[in-house]
Amino acid sequence: MKKLLFPICTLALMCSCSKIEKLEKNMDSMTNKTTNMSQTTDDMKDTTAVMYQQIRSKEAEDTRNKKMAILKDREQNFGAKIAAAAVYYKSFEYQLWTGHSSYDNLKMQELLYIDAASEFTKQLTDIYDSVNLKKMSPTNDGKKYRMEQAFYALAVTVHMNHHYQELMVSNKDNRISMLKMLKNALSKDTNGRNLTEYEEMYVAGPNKQMVIELLKARVDMLAALSLKNMTDKKNMSVGQTVKGAIFKITGGKLGSIELPETLVGANEATLKQTETYLEEALNTKKFLNEIGVEKDLEKTLKSAYEHLAFTKDATSKNGQMENIVKMIEAILE
Repeated sequence: MKKLLFPICTLALMCSCSKIEKLEKNMDSMTNKTTNMSQTTDDMKDTTAVMYQQIRSKEAEDTRNKKMAILKDREQNFGAKIAAAAVYYKSFEYQLWTGHSSYDNLKMQELLYIDAASEFTKQLTDIYDSVNLKKMSPTNDGKKYRMEQAFYALAVTVHMNHHYQELMVSNKDNRISMLKMLKNALSKDTNGRNLTEYEEMYVAGPNKQMVIELLKARVDMLAALSLKNMTDKKNMSVGQTVKGAIFKITGGKLGSIELPETLVGANEATLKQTETYLEEALNTKKFLNEIGVEKDLEKTLKSAYEHLAFTKDATSKNGQMENIVKMIEAILE
């Protein structure tokens, strides 16, 4: 019995060793497969990230091209140009930067800022070279003034950010709009501070004056939108119409712009929007003053604002009206 026990134990041990070796081989195989699958998943993620960026770049560029075509089209009305300008700014690729992949990193963000600066200054130059700064006014209407309207449209919407950036960056002070980039560039240049590569593009050569004129136009356009909320030219009297015509014919030397007021008794939404327009106009004017640039309202707007006469009774009973009157006084200074 003892003689049989040894061979049986040996055989059992050999079988066990064989099973263990087989199990180890299977485990090695599974490990290799898992490693390969992990590598494949990483490769797929990289491929997806690259494809996303390629698609994002193409779609954003296509949108900007379409909106810029509207801005430069003399057949398009003012409202269409303002709407196109808002989408144009939202479609810069830096607005869609995620920071969530090895490709969409901080270096990529900087490159997207550079791309935006390069494109924007070139596109704006085409429009800027087609306008007469001395005769520009947000009140001018008709095909003759379509390029001026494009410039004003780009000026009034330059603060626009894509809602994606609004969601990505919870702290609004860290959100980067085209307006913020322009202001940062002008401020640093004025104060002799170092500029980034993309900021240099905004203040290099004739671009600096062009950007300043864009901000001046922003003040006028916001003031014009505010004025539209406060008045109704359809209700002008014969006397007011005659004075306005004389003002236009003489280039402001004679006559005046007197518009019937409608803000007294306006609803909450109108008052709130009017305040916002005036506040943004004043903020831009204040910034221009900080960099040594004086900005007076365009003469047509200035005359219209100077002839607004809200009653003291109306303003004293409404805090918003009182605030609006104070901002009007500030913008006329």
